[in-house]
Amino acid sequence: MKCSLKLLALGIGLLLSAFYRITDAADASKYFVSSLPGLPDNSNLKLHAGHITIDGKTNSNVFFWLIHNRHIPNIPKFVIWLNGGPGCMDGLFLENGPWRMNHDQTLRLTDGSWDEYANVLYVDFPVGTGFSFANSNSYPKNMTEIVSHFLLFIDNFFDTFPEYSKDHLYISGESFAGTFIPYMASSILKRNHERKTPDYRKYNLKGIAIGNGWIDPVSQYNAYYTFSVEKGLLDGEDKDTAEKQLKKCMKEQKKKPTIHLDICEQILQTILKHSIQKVGENETCINQYDIRDHSDSYPSCGSKWPYELSDITQYLRRADVIGAIHAENQQLGWVECNHGVGRGFDNDNSPPSVTLLPALLKQINVLLYSGDQDLICNTNGTNDMLENLEWNGHKGFQNLTTLPYFVNHTKAGYILSERNLTYVVVYNSSHMVPYDKPVVSMDMMYRFMGLNHHLVSKWPSSIGFENSDDDISTDTSFNEKIDKYYNAGTFTLVIVILAIVGLGAIIWRNRSRRRNRNASQAMKAAVESQMGEMDELVIESPLFQSDDVDHFGDSDPEDDNHGSTSNASRNKIRERNQGSRYQDSEDNDREERMRLRSSDDR
Repeated sequence: MKCSLKLLALGIGLLLSAFYRITDAADASKYFVSSLPGLPDNSNLKLHAGHITIDGKTNSNVFFWLIHNRHIPNIPKFVIWLNGGPGCMDGLFLENGPWRMNHDQTLRLTDGSWDEYANVLYVDFPVGTGFSFANSNSYPKNMTEIVSHFLLFIDNFFDTFPEYSKDHLYISGESFAGTFIPYMASSILKRNHERKTPDYRKYNLKGIAIGNGWIDPVSQYNAYYTFSVEKGLLDGEDKDTAEKQLKKCMKEQKKKPTIHLDICEQILQTILKHSIQKVGENETCINQYDIRDHSDSYPSCGSKWPYELSDITQYLRRADVIGAIHAENQQLGWVECNHGVGRGFDNDNSPPSVTLLPALLKQINVLLYSGDQDLICNTNGTNDMLENLEWNGHKGFQNLTTLPYFVNHTKAGYILSERNLTYVVVYNSSHMVPYDKPVVSMDMMYRFMGLNHHLVSKWPSSIGFENSDDDISTDTSFNEKIDKYYNAGTFTLVIVILAIVGLGAIIWRNRSRRRNRNASQAMKAAVESQMGEMDELVIESPLFQSDDVDHFGDSDPEDDNHGSTSNASRNKIRERNQGSRYQDSEDNDREERMRLRSSDDR
């Protein structure tokens, strides 16, 4: 009787499980994007997009784009991307997404998109950003509310798309997302550990990646001044003014470090004002996100950059596009940045996210990367933060030898990596590294996630020196690499099937021998021996268990014997001899973008 009840319960459980899977599939289907206006017909991209309600009382709805991977690694990777602001979202169309916008509002596929081997979820976050919306008085005002909204969103998302809930999860973003992400990651890890409810969801969080992040305000406010002086952006009376403002800023920050402080923001305004140049009757200023650009009007100073923004805004406000991506419920129209969202955090007393990094680094990997031409979250600030950060038993990097990083035969930057923390400085890059260097950013992210770059990239890359063993052979085409990947997967599947068939045959033979009383002991021993051999059979696919542990794990510079030493006199994390930073094709793209931008009538 008890056995029958157990079987009945099991049957009901299976039926309910099937029902929920069908329900989930139905829910997911309403987000499917069957066609996206302007996207080439041969794109072969699979997309989902739409709103997920996280709080009906406040009408809080978060919008997402899910770009499915085009190739499947043996260990699935799931990346969540967040932009900064707070209140901005443009990464899908401007940085690491599969397409870029043409001036005629058509889309062209681009190299360096992160979705080649990873599912990438672009989230308009927090509410009020992009297509996300809520009652205006319901925007989050501190990190506690940010975390609550984020967990509600991902729980609802993975309820709708449960097939991704066990993937290796990475949370990534840039700028003010450097404040959000450590709080989000800490909350996920804490919930994983506590398991307060039977139905809790555990996420397989493996790492976080932050580009030009606003993580340590004290270091970044100080770096406004030091970076500008070093780059020749500040001198004379304005330099003296900024120095006085910095002293007041540091005095206030010593009382209680905060994420935002108005008196400290004055330093940046002094720098931008100092950069004003007269061009006829107009005033131009330096781009605070890319100091190579001096074409924006004052006081915008980069707010209209990148140049594609006006085309993207028009595209995302088109009725056919809004309908295609199921964004009809947002009534106000898409904007890149909602400054009302940002103002909501002006009085946030949450501790800066740098305080969370030591605990995170005990549990997961962290990638920090910085474009060297950014002012607002510049490399000096990140260097100073890391110099003073204590994690995993030591303060700062113990070995300040930087390893040069080559992508497509170009020196793309340099790397430091210790104790679960990797720091990459990317040459000739702005506040938005994937915008300027999409291929570099993809290679960097794939290495960080442990994907074998020898197989997944058609661009050679190496760490240490250009012709190292880490490089990808150029005489093997990308298609041949893909064929090797799939052939290896097929071979593994065949081995698994043969193992199962063989094991079944052995078990059958064993039972048959036991039925036969006249069977010899020798035959029984032979069967048992064969079964023992099969029990020891372990089938693993080494394809994405990258043999280049420096992707980015600890590396011994003495073994490499090709690093360049940083400036020890100031104990800074800087490369002493960067060599020639010759431009690659992406820099030519940048010149073309700047030419088009100067002709734009925005």
